Amino acid sequence: MNSINIENNIMKYQHNNVQISYHESLNYCLSILPNVSRSFAIGIQFLSGELRKSVLVGYLLCRIIDTIEDDRYLDLNLKEQYLNRFLNCFDDIKETYTYSKVSSELQGDPYHLDLVKNTHRVFEVYTSLSKNTQNILKNWVSEMSKGMSLFVNRYPKGIRIVSLDEYKEYCYYVAGTVGYLLTDLWKEYGSFINENVYNKMQKNSVIFGEALQTVNILKDIKWDAQNENSIYIPLNILKKYGVNHESLLNISSQENAEKAVREILILAQQDLQISVDYLKSIPKMNFRIRFFCIFPLFLAFATLRELDKSRSILSSEKVIKVSRLEVKKIKKYSLFASLSNKYLDRAVTKILKF
Repeated sequence: MNSINIENNIMKYQHNNVQISYHESLNYCLSILPNVSRSFAIGIQFLSGELRKSVLVGYLLCRIIDTIEDDRYLDLNLKEQYLNRFLNCFDDIKETYTYSKVSSELQGDPYHLDLVKNTHRVFEVYTSLSKNTQNILKNWVSEMSKGMSLFVNRYPKGIRIVSLDEYKEYCYYVAGTVGYLLTDLWKEYGSFINENVYNKMQKNSVIFGEALQTVNILKDIKWDAQNENSIYIPLNILKKYGVNHESLLNISSQENAEKAVREILILAQQDLQISVDYLKSIPKMNFRIRFFCIFPLFLAFATLRELDKSRSILSSEKVIKVSRLEVKKIKKYSLFASLSNKYLDRAVTKILKF
């Protein structure tokens, strides 16, 4: 009898330890999020329950491998090894503790490095999710990681996109996969998202991700070239204007380089408009999901507007960004647009006219 009680107490103690570990890990994930993505942190506040936790974990998993890919000083073989090893974490929780040590070999943003250092905490929360949710995250994050490894091998000294097709391939791996991941989660947890709605959303999932990624690329052309040795403007578009990757940032080439960059800006405008259709396909009853998607898209519209108005997208004299005051307005617009497709259209028009 005593031995049974002792065994039960041990089991209870172990269970409590797991619970403490889980809550600590969840709190860590919630606290690190604003430091690795402010806009994402705003959007996720409007999600609730298991969906909120699933999207949170999905984003942080993507951010971990993105930190590996972005480190230009990490040995190529190690970078490929770490991207591939990351996939083992989905099947073996012990591997996540080993993987956390990778952070000591990386250089980059301190918060991003801290996230890698706490890979095990993210996966502790991951293991608390439903099996279907775990499979969704594993599927699309693995696809992203494999794609990153592909480009790391293709361009070991820094990415140099050659064609528009290759640009879209890159955007698929680093952002389109996120579009698919989110859409699968919307279906899993959105009570009004049936098979027909899901199929409509699936058609534009990649474009939704590509649109946001393209705006980020346009905003950071010079920073990416100087800090990550990566240039995403396709070489065949640059050549149309007598420019190449090496001369992209030269003052003497700036006028022609701007013309090439604006072709990608037009692509972004087209993708953002298609993404509006993606938003409209989300049932209005799922207003929390709609807000989560609308807010970053409205920010992207505003950022693209500022880029379009700028005399020089490539100039480093001024950081092109949306003001805090406008971000507050966009947050308000996003709330109303979550409830009405008509207002969604009106809000896009307002943002473009600021």
